[in-house]
Amino acid sequence: MVGRYQKYPISLAERGVLGMTKRPKALVVTGDGINCESETAEAMRLAGFDSEIRHLNDLIAERMKLDHLSTRYSVLALPGGFSFGDDLTSGKVLALKILHGLSWDLSAFATRGGLVIGVCNGFQALIRLGVFGKDISITHNVSGKFIDTWTRVMPAGTKCVWLRGVGTLDLPVRHGEGRVVIATSRRNEVIGKMERHGMLCLKYEDNPNGSDENLAGLCDTTGRIFGLMPHPEAYVRWTAYPEWTTAPARASSPGQGMALFENAFQEASRAL
Repeated sequence: MVGRYQKYPISLAERGVLGMTKRPKALVVTGDGINCESETAEAMRLAGFDSEIRHLNDLIAERMKLDHLSTRYSVLALPGGFSFGDDLTSGKVLALKILHGLSWDLSAFATRGGLVIGVCNGFQALIRLGVFGKDISITHNVSGKFIDTWTRVMPAGTKCVWLRGVGTLDLPVRHGEGRVVIATSRRNEVIGKMERHGMLCLKYEDNPNGSDENLAGLCDTTGRIFGLMPHPEAYVRWTAYPEWTTAPARASSPGQGMALFENAFQEASRAL
């Protein structure tokens, strides 16, 4: 559990050293079945963002276009859960609503300077949207069972904005469909291309779901859109870790997941 947060007993925002009159805004999308929106919004707030939770159906009714999204928000977050029941396949309905209900081009949002994070169900939706290419999919864990445990993940490369300077992390995972798979017919070609672009940015140490290449997360070619199966928002305080009582003196310290959100805050603040 050695990490960058041994130096920081509380977050940058809570220490009040940022001195900013204007804070970047984060839009946290919720919807029927999504259940991690509050934790995600809180992680954003702790990092320094002005975070706002909005229901996807309300955004569709409001007809929020990409221009409005780009002008108002620095970050778009798609949290974990079981969006719209996931009866068809995990993340599919959420992806269809984003694509056809809002017509959001997330790659264009990133090109304009926006940041996107999709956690668990949000990652599944990003994959269904084709953000990481057409040769990547996600399916049931190789065990065929839902997993709910902690796992160790390791950043790979330097492309992903969210992972800059981050070392090995211990994070919780809880999903039934988290196995990332790469098209077998073009496997070597796809892996080679993604490696060149730094997209294979987060890997499991123990690979609890059987993902190809031990993949726990992916970023797009800009490094600004990041999806991962583990839940960083569930470990923004040291006391969330199962073994936190082994170091009770650190009870007020942030958890390792905060590194991702503070990286996003620092990146978004540069544009203000």
